[in-house]
Amino acid sequence: MQLQKIQNNTKKLPELVMSALIHAIESGQIQVGQELPSERDLAEKLGVGRGSLRECMAILEFLGAVESCGYRKAVARDADYIRKALSFIQISVQANTQDDFNEFRKINEMAIAALACERATKADLAALKETLVRMERAPEDYAADVDFHDALAVASHNIMLTGAIHLVNSMIADLRNRYVELPGFPQAALESHKAIYEAVKAKDAEAAQREMKYHLEIVDEFRAKYSTQDGNCR
Repeated sequence: MQLQKIQNNTKKLPELVMSALIHAIESGQIQVGQELPSERDLAEKLGVGRGSLRECMAILEFLGAVESCGYRKAVARDADYIRKALSFIQISVQANTQDDFNEFRKINEMAIAALACERATKADLAALKETLVRMERAPEDYAADVDFHDALAVASHNIMLTGAIHLVNSMIADLRNRYVELPGFPQAALESHKAIYEAVKAKDAEAAQREMKYHLEIVDEFRAKYSTQDGNCR
């Protein structure tokens, strides 16, 4: 099996991997239903890190482009389907869709916060609290920020909203990694996450939605302040 090694690192990794899969399918190197190489071999063939590849494959699996097959992944769809899935990934990096993307997050995450107030279990609250502890201990740990939003989505006990937020979080994980390096952002994010948690714990849906809206407005403010011409910081 031949796969093009990824060279252009100015694009998001999922986009690059999907482009490589499309090329391999269209050139006959990979057949639909065929198992992909092991994670180690696939990362080596593509020239990417295994951790980054793992995040990318989770997105591809969510979109139905690949599926689990034991310990391996298999190509589940043809090149045309993957190309359409790729267009969804590209939405998150197009400068002229930033406001739409952020509006999508605000609508869904505010709804999730409200539902979590009604449905969060003790286990859900413990999972949220654990992410806050991680953020306090290591402000540079962007994964804790991702896990907070994922845990909040799980606490909503709505499978569609949870799936949507898991996908969005995977798409912007690398951007969160950049945010933690911005002056003042980690502390501002931590405080707003704490406020969301306290509202959910108190089962105050109105406060939870208000705090989530405020949190995402903080993200927008930092995006506007530190945005670059190539749109890499959002």
